[in-house]
Formats: sequence, C-alpha cells, structure tokens
Amino acid sequence: MSALKSLDKKEIDNLTKLQRLENEALSLTVKSLSSELEAAFKAYSNPGDIDITQVTTQYTNIYAASMMVSWLLGQAHIHNAINDASDKPIELTYAPIYLAVDEVPFQEAIDSLKAMIPTDTKAYRQMEAAMKLRAFTVANVSSIDAVNRVKKRYEDALESGASRSETLGNLRQLLEQEGLSQVNPYWLELHYRNNMMTAYNSGRWTQIAYNDLVEFLVYSSVLDSGTTELCRKLDGVIKPKDDPFWESFYPPNHHKCRATVSVLSRKQYETLPASMRQASAEVSGTDLDKDATTGKEHQFTSSPLVSMKTLPASMMERAQKYGLTQSILNYSHAQSKHVLKEQAEAVAKQGLSVTTLNNAIKQSPELEPFREMIQEKLMTSPDEVLFAFDELGSGEFLPSVQFVLELDDSLRGVAFASAYGNTRVYRVSAIAQQVLSKQMFIEVR
Repeated sequence: MSALKSLDKKEIDNLTKLQRLENEALSLTVKSLSSELEAAFKAYSNPGDIDITQVTTQYTNIYAASMMVSWLLGQAHIHNAINDASDKPIELTYAPIYLAVDEVPFQEAIDSLKAMIPTDTKAYRQMEAAMKLRAFTVANVSSIDAVNRVKKRYEDALESGASRSETLGNLRQLLEQEGLSQVNPYWLELHYRNNMMTAYNSGRWTQIAYNDLVEFLVYSSVLDSGTTELCRKLDGVIKPKDDPFWESFYPPNHHKCRATVSVLSRKQYETLPASMRQASAEVSGTDLDKDATTGKEHQFTSSPLVSMKTLPASMMERAQKYGLTQSILNYSHAQSKHVLKEQAEAVAKQGLSVTTLNNAIKQSPELEPFREMIQEKLMTSPDEVLFAFDELGSGEFLPSVQFVLELDDSLRGVAFASAYGNTRVYRVSAIAQQVLSKQMFIEVR
C-alpha cells in the first residue's frame, strides 16, 4: 500500500473516532444547556435577573472539557502517525474512550488521552495553558450568546401578548426554534463542531510543531457531497512543514471543515512519484485566494499557532461586552499559574534587546529620558509583572505577561511578551498610569 493510501485509511479511522466522541459530547452538551436554560427561565420572572454565568456552569464545564478531549485526541492521533512515519511504529492502545459527566466532566477521558502522548515539555505545558484559556472563553461566550437568543424569543412572546405561564409552557419550542434543543441543536452544533475541529487540528499541530522527525505535511480532505471546492483542490497537497503555505491553509479552513493534515517523513516523501511532488509544489495559496470560488470558501486564515495562542477580535469583543475578561484571566491564572511564573522568569532572563528598546523610543520619544533606567531595571526589577490581554495590530488578543516600571508619577514603561509562547519581548510601550490602571489584570508575582 502506498504511503498516501495508508495515510488516508488511518485518517478515516481517526475522523471516525473523533466523530463518535463529538456526537456523544454534543448530546451531553446540548442536554445540559437546554435543561439549565429551562430551569433558569422558570426560576426568574424577569429574564434580566438571570445570572448567565451561574446558571450555565455545567454547560460551560462540559463544553470546555469537550474541546480539551478533541485537542488531546488530535495529539494522540498525530503522535502515532509520527511514529509510523519515522519507522518506529508504536501502536497506541486505543481502548474506547468514554465521556462521563462527573464532578469534573470527561476527566477519565482526558487522563486516558494524556497517557498516550508526551506531556513533559515546556512547549506542551504552554500550549495546554493556551488551549484551556481558549476553551473556557469559547464555552462562556457561547453560553451567553445562547441565553441571549432565548431571552429575545421569550421577551418577544411576552410583548406579543402571551402570558408568562404560556411562554414557559412553550419554552422547549423556543429552544427548538433557536437551535438549542435536544430535538434540534442546529445553532449549537455549528459552533460546537467548528470549535471541536479547531481544537482537534490544533492538537495535531501541538505534536507536529517542534518534532524534528516531521519534515512534510499532507492535506487530507473528506471527499463527499459536502466537500468544498477548496478542500477538493487541497486534498493530497504535500509541502514542507515550514512552508509559509501552512500559515494560511492549515485546517480548518471554513465552517464545517473536516480536513486534517498528516505527516510524512523524508523517506516516505521521496518514494512518491515526481509528478505528484511537482503538482503539490505548484499549488499556490495566492492563486487559491484569488479564485472566485476557493477564495470565498477560505474563511479561516490564521496559522495554527496564532489560532491557539490568541483570541480572535470577534470573540474577545463579545467577552468584553459580556464582562467576562476578568473571569477568563482568573481561570487561566488558576489553571496555569506555574506556567505563567515559568514564562515570566524566562522572559526576564532573556532580557530586553537594544533593537526593541530603540524601536520603542522611536515610536514613543517620551521614553528617551528614561532609556538607561529602562535598560537596567525594566526586566530585572520591575514594579509589577502582570498577566493581561494585549490587543495586537492584527486585531487578535494575546494573553501576555507585562513588565511594568514606574518612570515618573504619571508614566509607566511596559514590556510585553507572550504569556504562553515565545520568551522574546515583542514591544515596549509608554503608558499613562491612569490608562494602565483601567486594564484588567492579575499580578503574576
């Protein structure tokens, strides 16, 4: 059997396992949400009094745990593929993974999957921390989105003349109309499957990114009546792991995308026909984006590392609107405080480059009088080290560690580095104390 045919068979098996878990988890998730919403609307005569983050606690816990299971399953699948590609086959013992909603949802499944993969590296710890933050954010934002959809239906019914008892009697019908019922979970299912597939493919990238045994990646699409033209054209495309192509076309690439990327060793790659290798080399991301059909279908364009370690603007804007920012930071700090401390120490040790400081002073000349002070003290003896979100120029929000130094009574120098990534300071800014004090944060030390 050729390398690609063998990969195709394994990826079909992998996606079958993922789909089984997805279906089971979705059923538990929608059951939890619909029952929590029914209870909340019956308990409060005024929907405005519902504390959404409290009444949907089990739902958000199950949703976040589902994303972690998908992320870990992606890692387990690619870890096995890497062993196969490197001629060191280690067949993972895939006992059935069962999802139980106990005190900690799906903990047994999470523990079982962790036992299948290497988890003792700094890179893994950082990616796990980033994934937990993202899963918690997605789950909480989606819960408020869902409640708001039902609230509107509920209030519209009352305004049209229906009594509260009549509206409550039709609550399941309202949930069904909004795609939030067990009978018809279409709204939740769309968002759920997108997020589970993103988590799954991010998990695969977690094991690909820093593994030197992986040299080539091959795009693998599910080919059926639901496959987009984009994924049909990408199916079987093989490019080096470090090719910039993957920064934009690593799946998922659109809503309901079921594509994955698997691995090839150099030995496997070199056994492929020259015509196949040449055809892949000629596939151009620029051409795909210019094409009227495939360009429109290419909806998700962030690289896997960016999508894992940042929150998109649309999601963060809703989190801010719903007042979730501080709770997200609190959760992430509680889950990953040792990772944050380790990162802050590594950033401080690496220090501040002259180039970064020069660029900062060029952008903010008011830093010039404090150049020597910043160079000597900002990283070694800051007044505070904070964990907060930083809005990037691209619009995404990056969880960051921020080193703060008091320059005078009203001005602070702030050095920014990723909380769960590279230890390099990527920016130094001059920020007024009044502005900084309005930021939501947690002290790292």
